[in-house]
Amino acid sequence: HRLARGALAVLQASDGEHTLAEIQHALAAPDGTRAPCEQLEEFARYLDAAALPAGEGLVRAKAQRQAWLESPVRPAAHSGAAYPDDPQEAAEFFDSHHGHAPEPPAGPLKRVFAPHIDLRRGSDVHGHAHARLRAAGRPDVVVVLGVCHQPAAAPFIACRKDFETPRGTVRHDAALLDAIEENYGAPLDVGAIAHEAEHSVEFQAVWLAHHWPEDPPAIVPLLTRGFHEQIDARGSPKEDPAVERFVAALRASIDADPRQIVVVASVDLAHVGPMYETEGLDEEGERGLAASDRTLLDAMEANDAEAFFQAIARDGNATQVCGVAPIYLTLRLGEGKGELLRYGQGRIHPDSGSVVSYTAVGFRD
Repeated sequence: HRLARGALAVLQASDGEHTLAEIQHALAAPDGTRAPCEQLEEFARYLDAAALPAGEGLVRAKAQRQAWLESPVRPAAHSGAAYPDDPQEAAEFFDSHHGHAPEPPAGPLKRVFAPHIDLRRGSDVHGHAHARLRAAGRPDVVVVLGVCHQPAAAPFIACRKDFETPRGTVRHDAALLDAIEENYGAPLDVGAIAHEAEHSVEFQAVWLAHHWPEDPPAIVPLLTRGFHEQIDARGSPKEDPAVERFVAALRASIDADPRQIVVVASVDLAHVGPMYETEGLDEEGERGLAASDRTLLDAMEANDAEAFFQAIARDGNATQVCGVAPIYLTLRLGEGKGELLRYGQGRIHPDSGSVVSYTAVGFRD
């Protein structure tokens, strides 16, 4: 019998030695899109019913997934790959990123856009974002709005786990998350398995542990689904009642909490080139991309969420900005203008012309 597209790759990966998250990661599309866990589990049941041995591997993966869901901690999924897993080597690795940034002024910081691009490729912009965050002083809580790079049923997904990192464990703040859920009117941890291998929150957690290894600030880990429906309709997220409830819940919960709270949006900008199923860029193309991104950056610095979103929606997000939802939501959470700290572009492959852009922006309120 002929196998459906992708089924052979799943069979090859289902050897009982890989977790469900590792299988998802191995089979991810070039834009980071992954098959939902539920689809993999359904495939496992089909294999078992057909008496095919590869089904046993997915059954083990399902058991490992259940163990992850029941654990009070979220292990560092990218330690040893994206950054060193040895504590001292990790400290030196993250310290080296600060060497790219001038010493920023101390002062209040309420919101920041920080990249989630590969830490080595985007070290310059990572360094600028986190030098500014560190200079502002240790907050009590950091709300991390990350990008969910796999399909998800829920638009907003929380993780009620402490995040392990080589620089120490970063606690999750149950009290603030409880308040957000109460104001939102629904549980936010449905589909929490999406956090298992997601790097956008993990990278910010390990940065916080690096800044304050003796006592990292607690985090509220939240993943956001892209606003694809609103982009396709050339509408606005404000027209979605769930988005409006979520914005209102975040603002009310943060405003009612007497502690010092910072919102970190873990975002990248454009994804263009053959790896993302568009034409590759030469140097002139990179300059054109910078000009296109400048429109977005102007809206971000102006703290104009609607102008930012309409700039995305006008061309149907042609440059495949992956941080649309966290950027939009973070812009809705304050009134003051932002300060562009750094902008950068990185070639994902030296010869393909595939480029990702990213930025660091800070807000005092």
